[in-house]
Amino acid sequence: MFGNTLSTAYITIYFVATLVYGINHSDCGSTRALVHNVQVKGCDEVDLCPLIRNNSTELEITFEVDSEVENLKPVVKGDVNDNDFFLPFNNFPEKDACVRSGLACPLVPGQKYTYNSKIEVKNYYPPVKSNVKWQLKNGKDTILCVHIPSIIM
Repeated sequence: MFGNTLSTAYITIYFVATLVYGINHSDCGSTRALVHNVQVKGCDEVDLCPLIRNNSTELEITFEVDSEVENLKPVVKGDVNDNDFFLPFNNFPEKDACVRSGLACPLVPGQKYTYNSKIEVKNYYPPVKSNVKWQLKNGKDTILCVHIPSIIM
């Protein structure tokens, strides 16, 4: 009985830690944002996020800005097998990151924001490893940028 309770406690701690810390990601040039957490649905505690072709998943980025941001546009691409050839992930339902994404612009310093988006993985994407580069831009300025190590399957 005690063993089952202990196992349940460890499993609960594991899942809570996964929810709190998010996925493996790295900053790739955020200039005006501090990223607190990145989560991709179905991508917990793995080195490469599995992106299933002809399917979709959901992304959530929690961050704060260091100065006011009037508008944001998502720009997403993925390299192919660590090369400079990029796959365009440009099939967003919303081209404005301030609309239907959990954000209400302008963004102001001192407040945490959570950006949500759907990732459509097209059937014609090749099954390869890819560092997905997810940016939120204001004009030419890269406000936020994260690399998400992934594998397209």
